[in-house]
Amino acid sequence: MSYLDAVNPLGLPSIDRLATLPESLHNALKPVSEIATNTAMLRDVMRLLEQVTGDTASLLGIRKDMARVAEETSVLATMDDRMAAIEEAMPVLVEVQRHLAQLPETMEQLLAALDKLNRSVDTLQEAVEPMSRLANRVPGRGKSGARPPEAV
Repeated sequence: MSYLDAVNPLGLPSIDRLATLPESLHNALKPVSEIATNTAMLRDVMRLLEQVTGDTASLLGIRKDMARVAEETSVLATMDDRMAAIEEAMPVLVEVQRHLAQLPETMEQLLAALDKLNRSVDTLQEAVEPMSRLANRVPGRGKSGARPPEAV
C-alpha cells in the first residue's frame, strides 16, 4: 500500500501507516493526525446544525399560529366565569331536579284531589238545589232571588 492509500477521511495520512517515515516527520505529523481523527465528527455536527436551522425556520409560522390560537381562545376566560356560576348554582339545580322528579307523582295526586273536590261540589250542588228552589218560594223574594228593599 502506498503512502497515498493511507489517508483518512480528511485526506491526512493515518499515523499507523506513516511508520516508514523518518521519526522527526512522524512525530511532527502525529498531532495533525490526532486532530484529524478528533475532528472527523465535525461533518456530522455541521449536517445536524443545518437540519436544526431548517427546523427552526418554521418557528416563525408556529409563532403566528400560536398568536391566533391565543386570540381565538380568549373567550375561555368568559366561559370559565360562566362555568363557575353554573357550578355555584349546581346544588340548587340538583335540588330543583329532585323536586321536578317528584312532579309527575304530585300532579297525579293533585288531579285526583281535584277530581274528588269536583265530585264533592257536584254532591253539594245536588243537595243545595232543593233548598234553593224552596228559598225562591219564600214570600217577598222574586224569581231572581233578590230581596226587596227594606223600609227606612
